[in-house]
Amino acid sequence: MHNIRWGDLQYLLSVANEGSLSAAARSLGVNHSTVLRRLDTFEHRHKLRVFHKLPTGYKLTVEGQKLLESAVALESTVKELERKIFGQEMKLEGLLRITTTDALFRLVLGNHLAAFHQLYPKIQLDLSLTSRRLDIAHLDADVAIRPASELPDPLAGMKLCEIAFGVYGTPNYINSLHGKHLLDSASWLVMHQSKASLQFFERISEEKIVMKTDSFEPLLIAAEQEMGLAFLPRFIGDSSGTLQKVDVEIKQQSIDLWIMTHRDLKKSARIEAFFDFMKEAIKPDHTRLAGFGT
Repeated sequence: MHNIRWGDLQYLLSVANEGSLSAAARSLGVNHSTVLRRLDTFEHRHKLRVFHKLPTGYKLTVEGQKLLESAVALESTVKELERKIFGQEMKLEGLLRITTTDALFRLVLGNHLAAFHQLYPKIQLDLSLTSRRLDIAHLDADVAIRPASELPDPLAGMKLCEIAFGVYGTPNYINSLHGKHLLDSASWLVMHQSKASLQFFERISEEKIVMKTDSFEPLLIAAEQEMGLAFLPRFIGDSSGTLQKVDVEIKQQSIDLWIMTHRDLKKSARIEAFFDFMKEAIKPDHTRLAGFGT
């Protein structure tokens, strides 16, 4: 009997998840031949056929499916162990992976991250700008700074402030709607998968929505190009020299901005230092984020 190596199982998991050697290689950051060699070596060593090699890709055998189920459970255990080890690190150096949105970084957080770097130059920042909710539980990121209506389990964190929303358009576009019912006559630009946006746009008929995006930055640009009205955080809309806020009743006028991490990581010195820094650094931005100007 040969001992199973966790490193080999990582390759098997990646091929199973991605469906092909080339996709698995990209996911793992290695070349195609490395994945093939590791897979062939594993099957030869353990005298076990894990995959059917089909023209359409790699499909798990019955034995491979059973192995995968155990490998997934083991991966969860290893990830939990990695979180606990990282959470106990007490050095103010090393990698800190942060995820936030492009607009928050451009208009609010960029200066603060630069200041944090000045204080802690040995902490390397790995920044991911996305509106997609990276899975902190699986270590896609260490810290997230993003709007949320509540703190998801199993995360730990704190509210930094409120973010106010408003409806924005160019003066020309707003004037073109003069005398018409705004909600019925305007074309609308939508940020999908945003709870605040979804609640507001429940009042808008689907045919009036001319564009959906996964980020507020394209909405800003589209509104400036007079494609329609956009429902934006006020710190974004107010930053435009082209747009003006429209006086319209809004069901949900604000949402909380959170800083969050996995609860197993919250005692990490890097994360504690970042939380403490950001709590104070963002205070001068509270008024602007709440929609009351600079």
